[in-house]
Amino acid sequence: MPYLIIEHLEAISEWLWLEYSHVAEWWKDKLIFTNVKPGERERLAKLGGVVSESVTRFPFDRSKMIVLDLQAEGELKPEDIDGDTLIVVGGILGDAVPRGRTREFITSRMEGVRVRHIGKPQYSIDGASIVARLIADGKRLEEVEYEENPTIRLDEFSEITLHYAVPKLDGRLLLTPGLIELQKRELGYTDADEEMSDEGLIEFFEGKRKL
Repeated sequence: MPYLIIEHLEAISEWLWLEYSHVAEWWKDKLIFTNVKPGERERLAKLGGVVSESVTRFPFDRSKMIVLDLQAEGELKPEDIDGDTLIVVGGILGDAVPRGRTREFITSRMEGVRVRHIGKPQYSIDGASIVARLIADGKRLEEVEYEENPTIRLDEFSEITLHYAVPKLDGRLLLTPGLIELQKRELGYTDADEEMSDEGLIEFFEGKRKL
């Protein structure tokens, strides 16, 4: 198994923590956070390895590194990856319109690394990390299922649209665990309003959309 490196570039919000926790479920002891401030070390160490230095200054053989960058020319393939590979993902909460921040903060500062994309859609941090794991496990990019900008129903009258792609496995959306509950809290739902769990909402949504 390769390692996954997340170059940590955001303050740890609740949303970011949910995404990082989801990544840890998929990558387990092969996850490393870089560019970590002293005050964040203890918390992130609960999910993976922690390095204070930026990945852009790592003294490792850069030919072993692959940066996932939406602007890359070549796609990530299983044959790009072996047990010594370090796959680098930007720890960036994306914008509805990508601003090329992975290129700005990582790729442009790492001469000699391989740069690959995982398709045209913009993924969340955990989504990109899951796609990378599926490819590392042997799937080709065209075999990876996803839904772009999925709409998630919160109740009979309300729904939200996620402005990024979410990977799917066996037809099922791999949503960030806890994200629906977070969205409901931010929208002012009370406990009495919450008649469905994350799982129930996903099943309802999938039945309606026939995923």
